[in-house]
Amino acid sequence: MDNQSDNKKYIFGSLFLLVNKLQAKGDQWLAGKEGMTLRQWFLTAMIMYSGERTPALGEVADLMGTSHQNAKQVANKLEKNGFIEFSKDMKDRRVLRLTLTKKSTEFWKEQEGESNEFLTNLFYDLTEEELAVTKRVINKMITSLENLNK
Repeated sequence: MDNQSDNKKYIFGSLFLLVNKLQAKGDQWLAGKEGMTLRQWFLTAMIMYSGERTPALGEVADLMGTSHQNAKQVANKLEKNGFIEFSKDMKDRRVLRLTLTKKSTEFWKEQEGESNEFLTNLFYDLTEEELAVTKRVINKMITSLENLNK
């Protein structure tokens, strides 16, 4: 096997390991905080990131890189715990829109210091250059994955 092939396999497997460890550490960090999980955090972050005040569930699912059904399952738990509200789209009643509640906004404001500390600790050993390269590589990999579907 050539070195490039070995590196690709190593990176591919390591990404799974990284995701699993991030999920475990993120859930550990959020443990005991209103029953929040990292996937629920990610969904609320995607609502904020969408730029729309009330994005559609399908749009949020696309931003998360997951299915409509998986996003709906996570959203249902957030709605049950009072972090988001569902509403029907005014033009197309089949479209479900998501809105962060006041409880959610206050919760994340309270967590901001701990969130920053978590990220600081996670990326502690990386230089600005390494962070920039990592960001570029991840963006290229996401684009490659999107192009595989075409």
